[in-house]
Amino acid sequence: MSWLSLLLAYLPVVLQSVTSVESTIKNAPGASKKQVVMDIITTVAEAGEKIPETVVQQVSGLVDTVVGALNKSGIFTSSPAAATSAKV
Repeated sequence: MSWLSLLLAYLPVVLQSVTSVESTIKNAPGASKKQVVMDIITTVAEAGEKIPETVVQQVSGLVDTVVGALNKSGIFTSSPAAATSAKV
């Protein structure tokens, strides 16, 4: 799957999943929140068919990019309990 195709197919679900998880479980470590996001995305995508591992890895990178952008923009802020963890 090309990067553009992946972006168009998964960006909406990545954005919604990341923001929903962040607002629901703010104090969890970033790695835990990312795992929840990846579980959501994988479950949604597999409702139709099995996703290849390469696509899962690309979506994981997209999640990291979206989280990084939301962190830098100030939309997500660190809580004291999760300040030393990676954010999702």
